[in-house]
Amino acid sequence: MEITIANLSEDDRRKLEFIQQKTDRDFQSSISAAIDTYYQKLNAEPDPLARLKNSPLIGSFQGDPNLSEQSEKIFHSLINNEK
Repeated sequence: MEITIANLSEDDRRKLEFIQQKTDRDFQSSISAAIDTYYQKLNAEPDPLARLKNSPLIGSFQGDPNLSEQSEKIFHSLINNEK
């Protein structure tokens, strides 16, 4: 598939020129590298539930395993015990 980019906004043109100056790449390699980077980022992201399950947040708290289901009941029992 061959794609020709006819028009870039002035802002995108400035960004591309900046990238080319900083990386010493031509137009084609700059665009290819940007596409490759974006593709790798999107391809590497697992679904949100998998990310949550693999995060350090899971299993980092100690407490009642039914806390989310019984939070109101537990809260009231804690308040009544303090009095």
